[in-house]
Amino acid sequence: MKILTLSTYPFSTPRHGGQHRLSNIVAMYRAAGHEIQSIGVLGSLSYAADKGFVAAPTANEMAEYIGNPFLMEDWAIGHIAANDDRFFALLAGQITNEPDLIHVEQPWLFAFAQRYVIECAGKPIILLYGSQNVEHSLKKRIVASYLGELAAGECERRVLECELAAIDGADLICAVSSDDENWLRQRASCEVFVAANGVRDRLTTPEGIREANLVAGHRKNALYCASAHPPNVVGFFEMFERGVGCLSPDERLVVAGSAGPNIRADARFSHSPGLAKHYADAGEVSEECLQGLLHIAHLILLPLTQGGGTNLKTAEALWAGRHVVATPVAMRGFEQFEASPGVTVCAEPSEFRRAIRVAMAKPPLELRREDQMARRSLLWESTLAPLLNRVADSKL
Repeated sequence: MKILTLSTYPFSTPRHGGQHRLSNIVAMYRAAGHEIQSIGVLGSLSYAADKGFVAAPTANEMAEYIGNPFLMEDWAIGHIAANDDRFFALLAGQITNEPDLIHVEQPWLFAFAQRYVIECAGKPIILLYGSQNVEHSLKKRIVASYLGELAAGECERRVLECELAAIDGADLICAVSSDDENWLRQRASCEVFVAANGVRDRLTTPEGIREANLVAGHRKNALYCASAHPPNVVGFFEMFERGVGCLSPDERLVVAGSAGPNIRADARFSHSPGLAKHYADAGEVSEECLQGLLHIAHLILLPLTQGGGTNLKTAEALWAGRHVVATPVAMRGFEQFEASPGVTVCAEPSEFRRAIRVAMAKPPLELRREDQMARRSLLWESTLAPLLNRVADSKL
């Protein structure tokens, strides 16, 4: 089958969760024998140029569709791609082989896909909507934290309209959790199924461990891996704004990923007692160093307090086989592991910090073989199997 993927981000060098998910989806499609082309829009200036991906509209062009495009760039890109004839032609021109199925990851470019099928396709094409979140709820919380409730309500309305249009127009819908599946199923007339987020089984190298120890200063540490996605910073400060007294003087709190500089630049950083002393900002690290950090960590933190869908970093933390302290939001979609050895789930910041102190005082976690085998269900080849099966069986 010829499959086209559409997204507002490239994924040749994945950094954030959406990129990792789509990268693994494409890899699994190819492994199953499908012919794949990926196109889209570079929805952020931080994305490097990539084949098939066009530059995003300018802020002025976006402002013609929404007064303030801040935090609504993805929504604006979707509307311009579908409604601006010049931009539509530019993006459609990236398609070099007419597909049998278009996989639209997140709702933003779904209207573009529909217009392409109507105006450009010479045959029926299956439209698959890959939902990563209940987007309007997440968007409302993010916008509210920056621009207030009034702006958040208007943004929520626009995104919900976009989501519902994708749900209504899809031939298949793929969700990432049972909660999202239930919300989608109530509104969809097509089949809805779950293909959860997962993790790759990667090798740890001596060089990666060396780099990781340099970051951690050869200290016992708790690790937080996160992108600059706003909920990651919000959750961090909800848990640690009152301080990091849960760590002993010689322990470190290592933050890997683009969330690190954002946390350090936040005004709350200097007001959190002890945080500056314990904080080790790794920034964006190589894959080799990341595996090293996961290997040397005594504890992995998942302080997520908002957002829908499921968290790829949760799968990563569970697969690493270290102690884990997580919020209930972070464990969404991974509830079967809440009672797993080494996992503690806490909603309240004081309980979260207390759990850190308890975990840091314990010996390193050693999983039994049966527990290790149970966690193999977290690997991408297992979590994405429902998607591969539905696509193989799909027909209009």
